[in-house]
Amino acid sequence: MKKTLLIYYILALIFVAGFATHDSENPEIFIYSYKYLAVLIALVIIFLVAIPWWINKYVNKNGSRSLLMAIVPSLVTIFLIYLGGHYYYYSQQEHLFDPFLQMPPTEYEYTEKDSNTYRILCIGGSTTLNIRLDTMDRYPSVLHQLMKGKIQGKKVEVLNAGMDWYTSKHSNINYAVYCRNYKPDVVIVMHAINDLYRSFSPQSLSVGEYKSDYTHFYGPSIAGAKPPTFESLINAFVRKFWFTPSVESSSFDIAEFKSLNDFPKYMTSLVELAQNDGAEVMLVSQPYFYKSDMTTEEEQVLWMDRGMCLIDGKYPDSETMALAMDAYNREASKIAEKYNLNYIHGERAVPKDLEHFVDDVHYTAAGAKKLAEAIAQGILSSGN
Repeated sequence: MKKTLLIYYILALIFVAGFATHDSENPEIFIYSYKYLAVLIALVIIFLVAIPWWINKYVNKNGSRSLLMAIVPSLVTIFLIYLGGHYYYYSQQEHLFDPFLQMPPTEYEYTEKDSNTYRILCIGGSTTLNIRLDTMDRYPSVLHQLMKGKIQGKKVEVLNAGMDWYTSKHSNINYAVYCRNYKPDVVIVMHAINDLYRSFSPQSLSVGEYKSDYTHFYGPSIAGAKPPTFESLINAFVRKFWFTPSVESSSFDIAEFKSLNDFPKYMTSLVELAQNDGAEVMLVSQPYFYKSDMTTEEEQVLWMDRGMCLIDGKYPDSETMALAMDAYNREASKIAEKYNLNYIHGERAVPKDLEHFVDDVHYTAAGAKKLAEAIAQGILSSGN
């Protein structure tokens, strides 16, 4: 009797949990509407209370074998039909959109800039925002401290407009829609790594092959494009403890970094937008930890190469990633030369060791300070 109920409860819990993991379009209690919550309660009562009560009553009267012969084949058939239909339905579900707002941009409460204010806008990805550090240790905050009193007769303000996952395309939108309203005097732009890994299409983060407008890569919004099944969530959880696909590093040809051809287009557009608003633009080469002679301890902190740049179970080795980052930084320097911009060598400023980096491109407080010092020197050397 106990085995019979146990098998039933396992099947019933999977069935009910499938409904429980779906939220309502207009939630009123937790993630559910009143109507949907009522349905869930009804399912719980029917499948986890009423039916077990009936099973218990039936078995006491006719025995377990009679029950199994009567209903188990039907239950298994229904479950298999449900599971097959479930997977078929979700395999057809793709709600594609331009994922330019994977993360909402930084919001500021700012006042209108007066003639006594010198406003610096730092724009980029997570290496600019850098939520891994306390606010005052992030490079824009350190830059603010370094620039205080350095612009004669001006009050210096530094705004951190970086955001996780943002590429140079995202920064175009961020600047055009939001940041230009801040009327910055100087715009500091630092991009490379996020554009770099958009060259690839990891299944867990993207849909389809590479697209030059980066719309193949959904990042944190992938569940909106491809809603996960309840079973896939269970599978992902189990694989953490049971099985993880093996990946290995390999030397990649630079041609695999497809976005290298599109990166200059977005960077150039961003430069022109800011210049047309009268801002001085400065481009910064992005610091990175990759190098050819990394120790085992240093290799263990890397994750973006193997997490974002996979092709058939292989990811670029550290030497390849270093060469690729140099290639993206060179494109930025070419744009700086073309538009006669101040180009700041941020990559040279941050030593490649665990004192200054916490992973592939994100730095410690000491690394952020080195970068801020290089940018401050660049601003002051420009004659401001």
